[in-house]
Amino acid sequence: MKFEFLTKNTFVLWVITRAWVILSGFQVIWYPHSESLFSDVRLYDWWAGNMVDGHFPINDPMWQYPPLAAVVFLLGYLIAGHMVGFVSLALAADAGIFLLLLRTSQSTKQQNPLPPLIWVAAPVLIGPIMLGRFDVFPTFMAVGATLAMRKPVTSGVYLAFGTLLKAWPILGLISVPRSLYRRVGAAYAITLAVGFGLLKMWWPGSLGFLIGQRDRGLQIESLGALPFMWKNAGPGNVHTKFRYGAIEVMSSHTGVVSLLLTASGLIAIGLLVVRRLQGRLETVPMPDIFLLVVLVAMITSRVLSPQYNVWVIGLLAVCAFLPAPEFTPIAILLAISAFTGQLLYPWMYIPFQGGEVLPTLVQTIRVVTLLLATIMLWRSVNKRTLPAQVRTESAPSA
Repeated sequence: MKFEFLTKNTFVLWVITRAWVILSGFQVIWYPHSESLFSDVRLYDWWAGNMVDGHFPINDPMWQYPPLAAVVFLLGYLIAGHMVGFVSLALAADAGIFLLLLRTSQSTKQQNPLPPLIWVAAPVLIGPIMLGRFDVFPTFMAVGATLAMRKPVTSGVYLAFGTLLKAWPILGLISVPRSLYRRVGAAYAITLAVGFGLLKMWWPGSLGFLIGQRDRGLQIESLGALPFMWKNAGPGNVHTKFRYGAIEVMSSHTGVVSLLLTASGLIAIGLLVVRRLQGRLETVPMPDIFLLVVLVAMITSRVLSPQYNVWVIGLLAVCAFLPAPEFTPIAILLAISAFTGQLLYPWMYIPFQGGEVLPTLVQTIRVVTLLLATIMLWRSVNKRTLPAQVRTESAPSA
């Protein structure tokens, strides 16, 4: 009875929070700088309108998506104009994540209400921008893949569709147990190959996104840009420029910082790959590894947009089904990081770019809490990693 009561109230909270998101995004109710919340949707609709006329964003530096994203933009545009169609599809994907979590929580013996509640709280933490960006779609696929791991083929298909939407769900392959890797990997590879083949027939230049962002610089919101932004908030002056859909730091030292970030991320992820191949991660739940890899990728990325927290909250909700001993402090740190990201954009973004101290402090809290959560989860996973000398005996074979 208690669980049924919580379920009903969780659904009511989902309706209330999503109504707030939509009304804020369409500027029906007040929200600071609400005109910026759904600003990217105007760009999606513009791309889609050109696609209808047979013109694809081949040389557009703002385009940074795998080809299936174009299908979503086009569908949203054809459903309804003026941003309504895309936001409706985003709301449907959001509802899909909520229902997946709710169904799983009802099917478990513990009847755990926490995972769907975490997802319900997502827009409160991230802000109404949650439905004004594309990230809810690949998050739906990542959550679906993680919850469907008992059906390896289904999980592989989910991950492939996620990769066709936005590249980061490919990281989920690292979290797949060795005993399931052949089936998940085969389903993933076949779905990805067929998907890319069909999309390339529709749009010959659809794979251009693979090299389209190679010259991207250091976004002012990234961890690597923090020293530059504190210099900008102090006696120094740091020049910034709008490039590739983001404000980037323009300095002779950003190349070195970007290289160090990228190298650190590759080393950390590579270490996890080696441990997975060795069978040393078999005792760690898949959601924990998936979340860890995504956090490592985010903290070492040259770009750290606030909507990336949609990925984090979605995977954190799945982690709540089998919470690690350190789950609560990690979740609190990630919640603080997400909420300060909402304060920064769109509330304080222009003052932050201009070098004011308060938004720079907010950004510092945002990236430091994200870094601490990543370190804590890394240590948590490391504690549960099988020792090298016993991995061949304890780990299931592929």
